[in-house]
Amino acid sequence: MKYTVTQKIDCTLITPTEEPFEIGGFLFLRESGSNNVAKYIQTTVDADTKEEAQRKAHKRTTQFLSKIAVVSNMQYSLLGVAAISDGIITTKSRSIPTTASIGIDGNTVKDNFVKMPKARRLRMRPLQHYADGLNASDPFDKFRNFYLVLEHYLPTTKQITFWIQSKLPTIEMRLDSNKISLTVISWVRHKLSHAKKGNKGIIPLSISNPKDVLLVQQYLPVVQQLAREMIEEKEKI
Repeated sequence: MKYTVTQKIDCTLITPTEEPFEIGGFLFLRESGSNNVAKYIQTTVDADTKEEAQRKAHKRTTQFLSKIAVVSNMQYSLLGVAAISDGIITTKSRSIPTTASIGIDGNTVKDNFVKMPKARRLRMRPLQHYADGLNASDPFDKFRNFYLVLEHYLPTTKQITFWIQSKLPTIEMRLDSNKISLTVISWVRHKLSHAKKGNKGIIPLSISNPKDVLLVQQYLPVVQQLAREMIEEKEKI
């Protein structure tokens, strides 16, 4: 049986008209009478029950949003199911009109999405890490997720160091606890994650320490750009 699942979404994607706006087989919907930003995303799945339909739709939508997060470099957060129906497009209730919102043009996102390789050629895990980085509110979580993109493609710190140096030849270098030279990006990553495992000689960064937070925030745009370049390079986007 076919079910249409409509989920609430938090994003800044602007739909050209009040009609459902399609990208990659998914429909973005405004609230009727509201501003021009999409408030819902809708897809149709084959399932035996509404519960199965909800699970399938969530998984499919999450993977799709990971892809457009890369092409648009913006946040897309699912906020829960709004409606599940038996294949009929659900219209949304009317809300109080507001002014047009500032965001990213849906047509631009759609054009860039169409240029992406076929789904079977894309490795979803690094795309999901990148999307999780965009969606995270904690700067430490953001940094970890963006760095996980690098770790997915390059499994050793040595490989990551060489790759980062090829992109940023003048990047600051630091020594780890074993006196091995690595980029400040990897050094921060070790201080964020490996210290949690009880590695001796590594003093972890703390979210309660303003200096540590400033350090992470300083290099956050750098690791995000590196993660994006890595995906574009490896996935031929």
